Amino acid sequence: MRRFVGDESMKKDIFLQVEKNIDALVDNCVDWTEGAAAKDLQDAREGRLRLKFFEKNIPQEWLGDIRGKKVLCLAGAGGLQAPLLACAGAEVTVVDLSGKMLEKDREVAALENLQIELVKGNMCDLSMFTDGCFDCIINPPSFMYVPEPAVVFGECFRVLKQGGSFIMMAPSPVNYMCDYIEDENGGYYKAVHEIPFCSKEHDDSDWIEYGHSMETYLGGMLAAGFVIDGYMECQLEDITELYFMVKGEKTTK
Repeated sequence: MRRFVGDESMKKDIFLQVEKNIDALVDNCVDWTEGAAAKDLQDAREGRLRLKFFEKNIPQEWLGDIRGKKVLCLAGAGGLQAPLLACAGAEVTVVDLSGKMLEKDREVAALENLQIELVKGNMCDLSMFTDGCFDCIINPPSFMYVPEPAVVFGECFRVLKQGGSFIMMAPSPVNYMCDYIEDENGGYYKAVHEIPFCSKEHDDSDWIEYGHSMETYLGGMLAAGFVIDGYMECQLEDITELYFMVKGEKTTK
């Protein structure tokens, strides 16, 4: 992963490939590209906003009263979080690399008569936004497509207002450390990969994904200036599918 540092042309190629990969997932109708359900949208309108973190929800106390707040859904297109937040009364902006994911939001917004600003862009570059323009940033799992998370943390800190919050979700390093080993007893997982991890170093497919350390995530948020005041984990069925969610506050300028 470190070989990408400073090589802007290679980084651009990486994100072009990531965009193609995500667009392909939309075409194949993977489950997390489905938009919000009508009942959930109506519940949000009636003050019962629920934003999913796999089998859990983002805690209500993390979100607070979202009405009238300027919220950035960072790499968060797909017709799910943004329409729910807009129904709950937030002023929502979505930034995403995938045009097809953004189209999902556009479709739901049109159907539900919602005002959502849609921006096709890279989460590593938020230069289209002024300093301190958002009250909250919500980032569903997407850092596995970013070579250098520190760049994103710095941009998020810049565009947040003082007192603003940054809620991010990401896969734990264990997702990338282990391979499944078949044996006569049904198989087992074995830790074989070092972190940081880059999928391109282990296969020649077009899929690009990065595994980052907790030091990169939590240390990177702290180095950017965030005060961490919330942490959750969600274990999925597969033992290596462990995800975490962190809430950071911008307490200083």
